[in-house]
Amino acid sequence: MNISLWSEGVSLGRFGSEGALGPPWLWVVAGLLLLLLGRQLYTALIGLVGFFVVYGVPQDLLPLASEMRLAIAVGVGVLAALLAFIVRKVAVALAGALLGAGAALWAISFYGARWDILWWIVIAAAAVLGAWVLRVVFETALIVVSSFVGALLIVAAVGLEGLPAHAGVALLIVIGVAFQMRRRRAADRDAKKASAS
Repeated sequence: MNISLWSEGVSLGRFGSEGALGPPWLWVVAGLLLLLLGRQLYTALIGLVGFFVVYGVPQDLLPLASEMRLAIAVGVGVLAALLAFIVRKVAVALAGALLGAGAALWAISFYGARWDILWWIVIAAAAVLGAWVLRVVFETALIVVSSFVGALLIVAAVGLEGLPAHAGVALLIVIGVAFQMRRRRAADRDAKKASAS
């Protein structure tokens, strides 16, 4: 089975008890952690975004054996996580670029456009825009991005596809963003009280 992050909703065909990506419960746990605590786990989030963007590139765009594709995706994910740990500003820009490029890849594949040189320009522009936006609105964007990635992992692990997958992702994003924003406001209130006393 092929992974089809970009072209068919969020179906990850390799999930399963013997799937190449591990058991589904593990990805549900990872998804829940990112959905509810993603702002605190941004290093892991950036690594996961890097992994899934590279692993989700369509086969006709990156014609590699699945083992090589998995190795490259793991390498990009580890590198992105290391950058997140060492150089936060670079990591934020990298995460935004990966997310922007991933969104462009998904849109192009989902709507069935033909691949040509023009789409490389669109993907590059989306990567630059994503990097800029994420740097400008880092804290809020981190909540949204972590909720998005967590929702994708959960919905993919339970095997939803098509419209139910999109609806499930949207609902989980709303829940994750609301939960993390409430935690952030509570932390800001506690910090103000501590500084006032």
